[in-house]
Amino acid sequence: MRSLHLGLKSIRYHWKRSALIGAVFLILMILLQLTVSLHQNVGTASERLESDIGADLNLRKAEAVPFSYYSGNYFKLGDAEAMLEIDGIESLEYMTLSNVSGVTVEGVFDEYRSMSQQAKEGRGEDYWGEYDAEGLGEARTAGNITLVGVENLEDAWEFEKWKDQVVEGTGFSKADADRAIAVVSERFMHWNFLKVGQEITLRDPLDASREITLQVVGVHSSNMESSLVAHSSMNFIYIPAKQGLLFSDGMVMEVKYHTTDPGNTAMLKQELETKMRQATGEDFRVTEEKLTYLMALSPLNTVRKVCLWMLGTIFAVSVFLLILLTGHQLLGRRTEIGLWIAMGEQKKRVISQMTWELILPALTGIAGSGLLTGIFEKSIGDAMTAYFPFFQGLSFQADMRVLLGGVLASAVLLPGIVLLIVSFMTRNNPKELL
Repeated sequence: MRSLHLGLKSIRYHWKRSALIGAVFLILMILLQLTVSLHQNVGTASERLESDIGADLNLRKAEAVPFSYYSGNYFKLGDAEAMLEIDGIESLEYMTLSNVSGVTVEGVFDEYRSMSQQAKEGRGEDYWGEYDAEGLGEARTAGNITLVGVENLEDAWEFEKWKDQVVEGTGFSKADADRAIAVVSERFMHWNFLKVGQEITLRDPLDASREITLQVVGVHSSNMESSLVAHSSMNFIYIPAKQGLLFSDGMVMEVKYHTTDPGNTAMLKQELETKMRQATGEDFRVTEEKLTYLMALSPLNTVRKVCLWMLGTIFAVSVFLLILLTGHQLLGRRTEIGLWIAMGEQKKRVISQMTWELILPALTGIAGSGLLTGIFEKSIGDAMTAYFPFFQGLSFQADMRVLLGGVLASAVLLPGIVLLIVSFMTRNNPKELL
C-alpha cells in the first residue's frame, strides 16, 4: 500500500506527464475499438451479402450437347425438384429446349447448312454421317426451329450470352408464365411476313400430335446463322418456361438452383451430382455461378485485410509507445531511483511505485475511451458510414471485450517493461529485483 500511496502522490505532482500517458491510452483504445468494430461490421456485411446475393448452380446432363433435337439432353423436372430437399438449396429455375417444325410458319432458310450439305453430297459423302457417328442420328428428322422455354427472357441462355435485346414489342418474365406467347428473331419475322400480335403454330417433328400455338409479342435481335442443324439463333423462338414444359411433357434441358450459402457451393455441387445420379442412373454436370457475389465481396475482403493490418499496427505502436514513455520517465528519474535505493528502500517497492505511476493513468485513459465511445456511438457509426459508403448498415458499438483486453495487457506489459528498464539501470538480473 505504501508504494500505491507514493505512486498517487507522484501522479498528482507530475500531473502533466500522467495526463500524457492517459491521453495516449485513450486515443489508442478508441482507435482499437473503431478497428475492431469495423472488422465485425465487415463480417456481418459478408454474411448478409451471402444471403442477399447468393450463388447459382447450373445442372445439366453430362452428355448434353447444344442441339435441341438430341433426346440425350433432357431429364425430368420432377427429379430435379426432388433436390430442393438438400440443405442450402433455396429454389430453382428451369429451361426447356424443344426441336420443332413450323405448321403455319417455317424456319429461316439455313443457307450455310444447305451449302455444306450440297458440297458433301457432290463429293458422294453422306452429310448426316458425321452426326450418326457422334450418336446424333436424330438430326436426320429434326426441324430447323428451336423452342427455348425460359422464365425471364433477359436472363436466358443464348439471349444473355450474346447480349441480345428486344427490338420490337415486349419480352416476358415470370409473371407471364401462363401466357402462350413468343419472342422471335427479326429474320424469322421477315421470312414469314409476320407482325407482332399474330399467332404461329409449331409441331414436334417426331410426334405430329404435339402442337403449340403462340402469339408473337416481341422480336429479338439475335440473327446468327450456323451450319449446324437447329443451331441458328435466327430460328430460336423464346417462350415462357411453363409453356415449354407443357410442350416437352415435363422434360427440361437445364435447371438453375439458387443457394444463399455461396461459400458451400463445392459441397452442394458434389451432392447434387451424386443424388441426381442415384435418382436417374445417369451422370450430371453442375457448374457454379457466383461472380456477382465474389465481385461484391471483394471490397469487403479488402476492408477486412486493412482492419487486420490496422490491429497489428495499433498493437505494435502501443507497445513501442509504452516502452518509449516508460523508458523516458524512468531514465529521467535515474538519480531519484538511485537515491531511493541508497537510502535502503527495497528495489521491488521502487519498481512497484513506478508501475503504479504508469498503470493508473493508463487505466484512466482506457476507462475514458470506453466512456467516450459509449456516449458517441451513433456519431461514430455515422462517420464510419460516410467514410465507407460502399456497403450499407454500418454501425458502431463500444466493445467491453476490447476494454478488458486493454486492462489485462496494461497489467501485464507495464510491470514487465518497468522491471526490464530498472534492471538495465541498476545492472541487476530482473529476478534479483524481485
